[in-house]
Amino acid sequence: MTDAVQAVLADLADAPFSAPDAERMRELGLDARAAAAAERAGLLLRLPGNVLLAPDAADRAARILGGLPQPFTAAEARKALQTSRRVVIPLLEWLDRKGITKRLADDRRIMRGPPGFPASNGGR
Repeated sequence: MTDAVQAVLADLADAPFSAPDAERMRELGLDARAAAAAERAGLLLRLPGNVLLAPDAADRAARILGGLPQPFTAAEARKALQTSRRVVIPLLEWLDRKGITKRLADDRRIMRGPPGFPASNGGR
């Protein structure tokens, strides 16, 4: 598992929100059980749909999204994070659940993170 996790982290080094697809995970021998173990060990952030990101991805996303004009759409977040809809939707939902972002009635979001997260203007 460690080699597979290191390979995923290496893949994410240049494109932190380009989660490996199912084919890449099969290539690495990283099934759902191994991904869950890596998440429990704090080696990966696992989002719904078995989307795997580096453990600091949520912090990175919060900093980037905090720099967007507020409120922002999922499409604006996708573009800012240079990722796909497959990744951005579960990531935004995770950020919503953690209280870092808040989903508005019109499906746009605003930053509302806890202390230590960037303010809505991107500053601290």
